[in-house]
Amino acid sequence: MKTTNIISPLRLLHLFKRDILNNVNTTLIAFGAVTAVIYLISAISAYTNAPSGELYFSLFTNLLFAGGLIVTSMVFKEMHKKETAQNYLLLPASNFEKFFSRLLISTIGFALFTLIGVTVISYLSEGVNTLIFKRHNEIFNPFTKMVWTLMAHYLVAQSIFFLGAVYFRKFHFIKTINVIFLLQLSITIITALFVRIVFFDLFEGLFKIGDTSLIMQWDKIPLNTSSFTNLIKTLKILYWLVPAPLFWTISYFRIKEVEVKNAI
Repeated sequence: MKTTNIISPLRLLHLFKRDILNNVNTTLIAFGAVTAVIYLISAISAYTNAPSGELYFSLFTNLLFAGGLIVTSMVFKEMHKKETAQNYLLLPASNFEKFFSRLLISTIGFALFTLIGVTVISYLSEGVNTLIFKRHNEIFNPFTKMVWTLMAHYLVAQSIFFLGAVYFRKFHFIKTINVIFLLQLSITIITALFVRIVFFDLFEGLFKIGDTSLIMQWDKIPLNTSSFTNLIKTLKILYWLVPAPLFWTISYFRIKEVEVKNAI
């Protein structure tokens, strides 16, 4: 459905509410199952002689990435199914609002939900463990630098799967994983060939018939420590600033393209 404004706060709020309510039952069931599993793990850990100090950080990491990337891969399934594509197209919202609503849900929404959920579960679980076993694991602390750095890494990884959710019609998560693997393999091969060509005189045995060993004369490579450090800093800056906005932008334009195709 066409709308005159690219974004309307009230319209976006209604769309966000719709997207949340459409999945509330699944979310509650999943949350209940995760809560039961986390408590079981924490109880076993507390019952042993060495309660864990890193238990909840590890669980938070797994839930954030495994759960978040799977949820992200499914946020546009409505757009790709023939049974629901028409309803999606007729939503009284602009393309940007549809894009932005699902982006909020799968990024800040899921990250904060996981953060708050694990924090609450840790307090409840360890309260019960204290009553039953007279000892407990360390409570999850959501205000550490490691936790928020982890969430920042999640936003970068999420952007790739967000694009996969828009681009692929089926098996979004699996296909995105396959694409990432193929890209990494291609980059590794290209990098190995590049290094082999540039530092030809410093290698012995690479790609040599009958010899699979690689011997490189590292002491003969002129290294500029300052340049190497600057390169690492530049790569870090690019990592934080480029991938997420780039993949989100491509996703937005891909949504417009898919809507046109589905409308036809």
